[in-house]
Amino acid sequence: MDYTISNGIVEAVISDKGAELKSLKLCNNCEEFMWGADETYWGKSSPILFPFVGIIKEGTYTYKNKSYKMDSRHGFARDKKFQVAEKSEDMISFKLSWDEASMKIYPFKFEFYILYSLESSELKITYLIKNLDEEEMYFSLGAHPAFSIPVGSGTEIKDYYLEFENIENAEAFVLENNLVAEKKQPFLNGTDVIFMKEDLFEKDAVIFEGLKSKRVSLKCRSKSRKVTVDYSDFRYIAFWNVPGAQFVCIEPWLGITDFYNSDGRLENKTGIQRVEGNASFEAVLKIAVEA
Repeated sequence: MDYTISNGIVEAVISDKGAELKSLKLCNNCEEFMWGADETYWGKSSPILFPFVGIIKEGTYTYKNKSYKMDSRHGFARDKKFQVAEKSEDMISFKLSWDEASMKIYPFKFEFYILYSLESSELKITYLIKNLDEEEMYFSLGAHPAFSIPVGSGTEIKDYYLEFENIENAEAFVLENNLVAEKKQPFLNGTDVIFMKEDLFEKDAVIFEGLKSKRVSLKCRSKSRKVTVDYSDFRYIAFWNVPGAQFVCIEPWLGITDFYNSDGRLENKTGIQRVEGNASFEAVLKIAVEA
């Protein structure tokens, strides 16, 4: 089921399946900023990545010397039906809880809340993870919003670009067969811009860690539309699309897909997050739109 929230400036539509953001529009001109989930290319718009980001090496991991199977990409939350915990005109909160099925593949008792709220022309997304166990809980968390980059009427893919708030000098992680290679590749060399092109993501996502910038904007040279993502609470930022598709994903992550040299132990997983027993973890993502 889809739910709509609005503050008269921005309207958002969120599905209870995966608590996935489906639409983000300006009310005055109905300008749509989200990808329409065309299955010809990619049938999602903004999946939630939990309790893992990316791929688990060989589809299995161990925790306390017990093996668990997780052969799905990006965990399981994106395919689960969330319950509506609270709703008002400009806010909605969703909840996902552990169950016997989740315990078989992820041995932690948790409650996962996702709160969408509108403030002026900004959508604020708050992720709250509650550890219901006495012992430490291990997890990763990521967002995967796909923003539309419509072409036609004189606009081409090359007119779009990503602009960081700071000049960056950074290497990007290299993905090989969905796993992270040890060697990085030069990418940002004294620039604050990544220009879109058809083959930019031909070899999969472009992933950075520890950039100076905590905000990035998707802009267009031939249009006034602009999306700005504030990912201050996240360690990694990734960008991705399907070649030929009219979208680009801006993906803040707390965690990363497994490296080729991963030993499979959850406690040793690169980028893994920890929350103490009977404690909570919170992270916030902000998406501002204008046109």
